Formats: sequence, C-alpha cells, structure tokens
Amino acid sequence: MKIKFLTIGAPVVMTMVGAWLVLSPPLRVGYAPDQPYAYNHQLHAGQYEIDCQYCHTGVAVSKKAGVPSLSVCMNCHQAVGYGIENVTKLKADYKDGKDPEWIRVHNAPDHVRFAHGPHVKALLKEGEPTKAACMQCHGDIANMKVVAQVEPHNMGWCVNCHRDYRDNVKYIDHGVDISCSTCHY
Repeated sequence: MKIKFLTIGAPVVMTMVGAWLVLSPPLRVGYAPDQPYAYNHQLHAGQYEIDCQYCHTGVAVSKKAGVPSLSVCMNCHQAVGYGIENVTKLKADYKDGKDPEWIRVHNAPDHVRFAHGPHVKALLKEGEPTKAACMQCHGDIANMKVVAQVEPHNMGWCVNCHRDYRDNVKYIDHGVDISCSTCHY
C-alpha cells in the first residue's frame, strides 16, 4: 500500500499542489498602503533620478532592501522642501527623534527565504542604475506616485523568472543551484 501511494499518490498530490501554486491568483497585486509620509517615488526616483540604493541601502548586499530612516530623508530636506506640508511634518518628526513606521508593500511569506542582494547582483548590468534591476520585480517605481505591488511574487512567478535566467551566463556564474531548501525554510 505504501509503495502504491509513493508511485501513484505522491506524484498526483505534488502535481496538484504545483498547479495550485502556479495558477493561484496573484498575491497582493495592486496593494498600495498609505504610508506615514506621502513619499512620491515619481518625484524622487523619477524626476530627480535618485538611485534606489540611496534610500534602500541594503538592496544589493543584504536579505532586505531596508527602508530609510528620517536621517536619510534629511540629507536633502535640511535644505529643500520648505513650506511643503509633508516635509514640514518630516522635519518636526526628525527633530523629535521619531522614525516612520513604513508599511511593507512587497512582503514574502514567513516560510520563504529571499535575499535581495544576490537577485540584484544577478540582474544588475555593469554601469546600470540599480532601478533597472529593481524594475524586474517591482515595476517602474520611478513612475509611481504611490508604490503598489505590480507582480504577484508567488511561487510560480519566481520559478518562471529562474527558468528564464537559467541559460543566462551571468546567472550561471553565480553558481546558484536551486532546490526547495534554497527558497523555503
């Protein structure tokens, strides 16, 4: 009985689970929460061309991209943005020692192991701004007034991306051997 399940039942169950994961509805696509400050990526990353790494300092080197503290914002807003309501609030909070409680837009489930660093490095072309790599997963943030999730970031979406890149020489050079434990705890 055990052998029958392993030869027939297990592959059927695995196929059903795989189909559900690949065909499941997109996760959080369109999610765009209100943030503590109405930070306009269209203005900062678009018009002013501030690179993603300036605010998201860990994006190319760590597991999480990181969100900026007010001290990062104040690097510019010490000198610019006078009289703008949002900037006035930001300056007051900075003076009071408060840091914003940013609401994560893109969030992997707890059982998923994801590190930004290797992905950004694999997608980043020599001399290209970080935002070109970021667009692959996060969309054209530089043209979003409010950041919203544009890709499903579900297992099928991730697997398809890895399949697309598996023949890419730069990807192969990273020595990535993908198995279940690569992505799952």
